[in-house]
Amino acid sequence: MVLLPAVVPQLVEKRSELVPARLARKVAPLFGVPFDHNPFHPLTWVCDFTAITVSEIARGAPLPTRAAAARLRGERHDGEWFVHDRAVLPGDRGALPNEIVAATINRFGPDTKAAIVLTATNVLLAPVADAIRTALGMLRTADGGELAPVQWIAAWAATAVEVYRSQPALVSAALTARMIQRASLSAPQFPLAPGISEQARARCEIGAAPAGRAFDPVTHPKDLEFLDGIAAARLNASGILPENSTGEPAGSAAGVGDRMVDQLIGLFVEMGTRDGVAHIWVTERVPGQELVCAMVPSSGIVRELVETWAYGRASLPRPDEFGDALADAMAAPFRLPRPAELAGVPLLARRAFVLAAMGIVRQMGLLAPSAWLAGPEFADLVTSLSDLLDQVFEPEDPVVVDTRLRLAVQRTGAERHAGRSTPASAAAVMAAADACLEAGAADRIDPGLLADLLAVACIELNALRSAGSDRPEVGTSLRRYWAAFAKAVEVDLFAGDGEYGGLSFQLHNYAAFLGANKGSAEDLRAALHLFTTSVIPARTRLYNQDRDIRPLARSCYLAADAASGLASLLTDSGEDVEAAQWVRQAHAWVRRVLADPLYEPRRLRPSLDNCMFALRAAPVLVQAVEYGVAENPAENAAQADELVRLVERWLKETTDGAVEQSGYRSVLADLRTRLSALGFPG
Repeated sequence: MVLLPAVVPQLVEKRSELVPARLARKVAPLFGVPFDHNPFHPLTWVCDFTAITVSEIARGAPLPTRAAAARLRGERHDGEWFVHDRAVLPGDRGALPNEIVAATINRFGPDTKAAIVLTATNVLLAPVADAIRTALGMLRTADGGELAPVQWIAAWAATAVEVYRSQPALVSAALTARMIQRASLSAPQFPLAPGISEQARARCEIGAAPAGRAFDPVTHPKDLEFLDGIAAARLNASGILPENSTGEPAGSAAGVGDRMVDQLIGLFVEMGTRDGVAHIWVTERVPGQELVCAMVPSSGIVRELVETWAYGRASLPRPDEFGDALADAMAAPFRLPRPAELAGVPLLARRAFVLAAMGIVRQMGLLAPSAWLAGPEFADLVTSLSDLLDQVFEPEDPVVVDTRLRLAVQRTGAERHAGRSTPASAAAVMAAADACLEAGAADRIDPGLLADLLAVACIELNALRSAGSDRPEVGTSLRRYWAAFAKAVEVDLFAGDGEYGGLSFQLHNYAAFLGANKGSAEDLRAALHLFTTSVIPARTRLYNQDRDIRPLARSCYLAADAASGLASLLTDSGEDVEAAQWVRQAHAWVRRVLADPLYEPRRLRPSLDNCMFALRAAPVLVQAVEYGVAENPAENAAQADELVRLVERWLKETTDGAVEQSGYRSVLADLRTRLSALGFPG
């Protein structure tokens, strides 16, 4: 069961909605959306928009190849229809059920195929779009005002990503259709010179039709409603200036909101490529019923939009050299509706509200200051949202399973921002992950969502191990969850060279788990295999595309951490030559990261992410000096000292000076001892 599913219309009361509803019933099964009243039930297909024909859409089923049709011609087949190589052909009666005639289809344009797919998709997703509008309208600031744009974007984008994830084939086809329709309906508006402006113009010439003429949005659509109809207008109007003394805002045909929508669409399109951030695959859960499952890292996608708005489209002011206006904008609690108010809206709207609220909460966890995340306001927000789930949903609703896991992760993340962790935190994440496994086994959540939730749980549990919660049951559970993850996405993670495109993000985290097992040379070698053959090459390609060093940097310094650990084990067993090789490789990876200005030690602020880098990089630098492989020992030791000081400063800020209670205390003490031996007593 997906969270925000397309809804196939059955009974239609308005005559104007009859044809769009018929189109929706034809388009749905062709793009992986099953429904019980499909005349060819349980069959569904995952069609390629560029390959499917208008005739096939009108039939609601694929045609056979010409060669197959010629072979089958003249054969007798009982019943209304039969299947040959997944194509559907009419039986002896000569026609398929409820075919749409050409005269009806040809009313749509300018590109007939694109128009009918876009219209049908808007019908199928209309209940979801209405649910998102309702949900966003219920989100208000603590004092009842409108959300700041960065929070509103986080809320809307989180729901939009889930719409895509719930039916990727349908939305992908609609995105292609939208692009074609927009290009076809946007004629050039070249002004005519005064000397020819009064002359007659041929029907097809520029200037023959009045500028800005309106097209019927049903037969000549250009918008995908859950994207354009919700976000573009809202963001286009955000913060704009009046055009004249009347105070009316100055709008534009393509404003900042349209560009934000286009950016999200670009991210959707990229997700299906070799180096996309999502893992999307075609599978069959019922014989003959093919559909698409998707595991989508929505937080990263939403973060990209939020950061674009903050630092690109509508740059937030920076209060001072060290300030972060985006962090401050995200660190603002919002008001939740009363349980009775939320319970009074339809189920899809309730789910959309929780997804939207969690979209903001998850960006808070990524972007808000550590001190705020460790404080009472964030804790109260997380607790209140958890309580709301109990009051307005059935316990087995898939959004409850999803949100319970993510809230458990946010609580543990807040503890880590405070520089501490408790055994109860790991236990809560494992209990929520086990509930996800149960829901997946009962088909209450789809494989893509299950895989994403398991990856989220594994990432947090591995972070807890790094923070000192390295209990045996955590490691055992992690192995079990990663095995279940591989089963959910239907791949062998260690087959061949490990190149799985959209799984590189998850393989990064699986390698990080293996690399954290410092006492197992087997696990460390497996981690380094994944890093070197799949993760770092894939993230290098990603860096070459967008020039964002952060994903590649994380993989490099975690790979360095694993290589450093393997070198220590090899040294203990007397294998000094191979140990030195891994020390050099670890050092090279860390130097690669430090070479980027974003990771210069003197420029790093005391935040959780920066300190996680420092805790991995500093030991590698010290080890390189100790093994004599660093070209400039003094510089490396000095940088390690700066990184340790950064962590010490962060812990003092987040623990109110109680550094001795932190799980990182022993690591820092060991580093201080080693640095003192190198002439940096601290």
